[in-house]
Parts: sequence; structure tokens; C-alpha cells
Amino acid sequence: MKTFPTQQVLELACAAQRVNRAYLKESETVYSEDGRYMYSNHTNKMLMLCTLTPAIWTADPKEQPFPLKVLPEDIASAEEIRKYYKRLLFAAIEGENEFQTKINSLLSSEEVKENEFGWMACLPSVFIRDFVQNEVKRVARSVDEGYLGKPGDRLADLDCEILEVIKSKNFDGWNICAIINNKMASWLSQVELKRGPCVVVKAKVKDNNKHWKHQNDETRLNYVKAVQ
Repeated sequence: MKTFPTQQVLELACAAQRVNRAYLKESETVYSEDGRYMYSNHTNKMLMLCTLTPAIWTADPKEQPFPLKVLPEDIASAEEIRKYYKRLLFAAIEGENEFQTKINSLLSSEEVKENEFGWMACLPSVFIRDFVQNEVKRVARSVDEGYLGKPGDRLADLDCEILEVIKSKNFDGWNICAIINNKMASWLSQVELKRGPCVVVKAKVKDNNKHWKHQNDETRLNYVKAVQ
């Protein structure tokens, strides 16, 4: 069983996350509008393995993924991941979280085995999810209760802070969680927005409800035009 330096594997995991823009546990086949096969998006784990051991690829040589190139932003992401999980070391030692215990063990090791690449491959995605969820939880404690308007009201030219962007499993779009006028709001966006400042040029109040997890008042919007 081959082993590789832990830091190198972690940086490659961050590079794979950047290239795929998500964690792919299974490969994805991409077709054209007329149903013609175009290419496949390889799993993060396979991108990492093919970078370090190209001979592992035994399928069509034309489909073999290009080696990952680690950029400065990948190195920075790897450092952030190390810092984040170091802060969770106590929970890992206590054995309260099996995943954290395993990750702590890997990050504390000098080298990682090939059969442990799957753990490292998913780590950047898990880190992003946990970080964002913790940020939403923190903000949920300080926002004002109340809504941005009544259902049917039209809104315009509002400063906004996007907290969370999640690809919808049921619709072609992204679920957006944001803060507007220090109140929670959400909508389904057809374009992928980024976390951070944003301007809601126009929108319509669809419904007033509660945040699914934190139970804050939340304004659900539709017909949203947002720019960053």
C-alpha cells in the first residue's frame, strides 16, 4: 500500500474541490442537448490518485484526467482546514464524533495511505459545509425577528449579505440564505451566487415562514434579481 505526505494529499484535495467545484463521490457523465456523450467529470479521489500515480488509470487513455496543479489558494485552503479541525481536537479526543476522530488521526499523521484518500477528498467540502452552517447559526442568534413585507409586496434596491449557497437537489438552481435589513431571507436562484455582499435589485415577497433549522422569522422571496 503506497503512502504519500499528508500535506501534499490535503493540498490536492483542495485542488480537486476547486476543479470540480464540489465533492464528487461518483463520476458524472455530461451529455449535449441532443443526448450525445461529451465527457465525464471524475471523482475528487480519482483526480488526486491520477495526479500522484498516473498508472492507476486503466480505462480509456483519452478519458484520463489531467494532473491537478496546486495553486496558492489551495495551499491556503489546506491551512484553514488544518486550523479548523485543530480547534475541534477536544471533541475528537473525547470520541464524540467518529468523523472528527478519523480526520484528526489523518491530519496528525505524516503520511496518508492510498485507501484513505476518500477521507481526504471529501474534507474540503465538509469543511465548507461546517464553516457555513456555523456562520448561519451565529448570525441567526443576532438577527431581528420580523419580515421584509407581506406576501405579494415588491422590494427593490436592498443591500444584502449572502450567507449560504446550496445546489438544490430538486430544482435547477441554488438555495440562497441571506440577511437583508438584519432579517433572514431566502430564495431559489437560477445562477450560482457567492457568499458575501450583494444587492437585491428587485424581488417579490413569496411567503413569510420560519428558518427550517434555526426557527428564525424568514422571508421567502421570488422573482429575485441580484447582482454582486
